[in-house]
Amino acid sequence: MKNRILFVEDNPVVLQAYALMLRPETGNWEVGTAADAASAMQMLRQQPYDVVVSDMALPGKSGLELLVEVRQRYPAVARIMVSGITDQEAVARALGTTHQFLSKPLDPRTLRSTLSRIVGLEAYLQGKQLQELVARLRAIPSFPSLYLELMKELQSPEPSIEKIAAIVKRDPGMTAKMLQVVNSAAYGLPEKTGDLMQAVQFLGWSSVRSIVLSFQVFSFFERDRRLPQGFAEALWQHSLRTGDLARKIMAREHADPIGTENACIAGMLHDIGKLMLAHNLPGQFEKALQVSTEEKIPLHDAETRVYGATHACVAAYLLGLWGLPAEIVEAVAFHHTPTRGNTSELSPLAAVHIANVLDREFSGAVTGPNPSQLQMEYLESIGLADRLETWRAELRK
Repeated sequence: MKNRILFVEDNPVVLQAYALMLRPETGNWEVGTAADAASAMQMLRQQPYDVVVSDMALPGKSGLELLVEVRQRYPAVARIMVSGITDQEAVARALGTTHQFLSKPLDPRTLRSTLSRIVGLEAYLQGKQLQELVARLRAIPSFPSLYLELMKELQSPEPSIEKIAAIVKRDPGMTAKMLQVVNSAAYGLPEKTGDLMQAVQFLGWSSVRSIVLSFQVFSFFERDRRLPQGFAEALWQHSLRTGDLARKIMAREHADPIGTENACIAGMLHDIGKLMLAHNLPGQFEKALQVSTEEKIPLHDAETRVYGATHACVAAYLLGLWGLPAEIVEAVAFHHTPTRGNTSELSPLAAVHIANVLDREFSGAVTGPNPSQLQMEYLESIGLADRLETWRAELRK
């Protein structure tokens, strides 16, 4: 079946341009168009769509108001905002409602690659079961606006430590967490520091980027009283250590810098699906914990019974919609079942799989009653089994 996409734009010339952009994809996409929010909602009521692409400025209701309503009524529909605005605050507001923000003038390749990625999420979705589960999640973290600002600065010709620190400092919780991380035993500073700029300089761009992204996601759930006491904090600490271990594994094998950073980010985000399930469907999450405990099976297997999908795939679905690199999405999706991935060598997927298990072994971290074990056949198939004891001895320190 073709995927269905609805473009919402009051300029008929632009609408025609969008249709032309997808002409090479006529075998994959069926295109609908609407000139305003009211017409778009009427079309959504008449037939299902997979993606809504809306301009920010529309007659009557704005594109932002439209996507808020789409999120409320049709949460499984992917939402993309297109606009020529440069106001950072408006972009941040839009990111709280959309899965992606694309700037005008819209490049055909950017549009097609974005849609291709959304369709490609099927690889992580376990079919309709996960789509139906995601549709039931009413509260999902939006793309972190602070991370967007940080990335813009890091991608500038000469990134500034002062500007990076100023961005981080705008979020007091982020500032406290950054200082907590840099002063932890893992970094071995001779003296503790309370200077954020010094912390940013010591951590380096890669670590700062990873911490900002993961913390903003975790902070979405930090005030949820329905979560078991200490659950979110324990999960954050485990995720932080997993990201660090994954990065060190990649670095010890002289992996490329991008892959090493992606492994760190994936390690920090690999368990956010647990928070999403526990926050939105707490009764079923408790049931999954109970099944895991009573039957002595890994939590992700219990989740499949209860939800029809796992926390790993829920997290990968979100990160894929955000447009994070495929390496990160794959590592998060398959960190319990790495044989489902497409890699045949050391990769972020392999590093996160190993780091997740080793951290539980080293620290006794428990975010589920029956943690999964290392998949030794997988490690042998990619030629890494003989490196495991070396990593274990080095990383235990």
